[in-house]
Amino acid sequence: MNKQCYLPTPAYTKYVCYPEFLGHYSNFPQHAERRSEGLLNSYNLHLIFAGEGYVFHEGERIPMGRGKGFLFPRGAYQQYGSGLSQPWDVRWVHFGTGLPLPLLEEVDQSRGYFFTFDPEAGLESLFEEMYRLGVSYETRYEPRLSALLYEILITLLQNSEPQNGAVSLEIRHSIRNAANVIHRECAGAWTLESMARLSGYSSYHFLRLFRLVMGKTPNRFLTDCRLARAKLLLVSTGFSVAEIARQAGFAQSSYFIKVFREFEGMPPNQYRRVFGTIVK
Repeated sequence: MNKQCYLPTPAYTKYVCYPEFLGHYSNFPQHAERRSEGLLNSYNLHLIFAGEGYVFHEGERIPMGRGKGFLFPRGAYQQYGSGLSQPWDVRWVHFGTGLPLPLLEEVDQSRGYFFTFDPEAGLESLFEEMYRLGVSYETRYEPRLSALLYEILITLLQNSEPQNGAVSLEIRHSIRNAANVIHRECAGAWTLESMARLSGYSSYHFLRLFRLVMGKTPNRFLTDCRLARAKLLLVSTGFSVAEIARQAGFAQSSYFIKVFREFEGMPPNQYRRVFGTIVK
């Protein structure tokens, strides 16, 4: 299968990112590219969901199989292709950006970014919708096309790891699963040790890995979750501040008020008056 589509330059020029050329190849062993430096003035992302292929980079042949991907910056030399005996099933997109994006900052500093990603992270369905809208293109689809590409890049940011990276996908899943439990049960009496037990790591390693994966410490994440629950209760119920503190996981209402003021810039009762939808 060899399907692809080009998109016209969007009428709106301020999109964060926008696809230019995208497609899906499978059972297509003829797929091979060799582009000289400076030829392609767009980013080039490939994700492999089955089969085999390769990339040549700085004289090295890098094997590419299920769960592998590569992203070339603008103007980079590119050489890659499908395997012949087991052609790869690959989704790809060439795209431009209007603003700096976290994933692309590292790519721009290299001549190629090679990574492992989670094939079960929903990326196939995002690509499929983007391709479907591209094939049946209408100008009203432009915002959605841009949003789909942005979602793909952010999903990759959260569900990929550079080859030979320090944190494997298995570890990332473990940390994110622990974070999900903490979020759901944020009113519980959590300690660093009890949070670490969710992932099976020691407290020391859990703290280090959580900060790497989530961008904040476990205690800061817990506080953010508790404050989010408290804000919802403030604007949607008539519970007292003391009761809201209890339901959000704060042992003392005085401490809750202190933390709330520190993070939100106002005490809970003022927040309720400003944003409340039921209690005025």
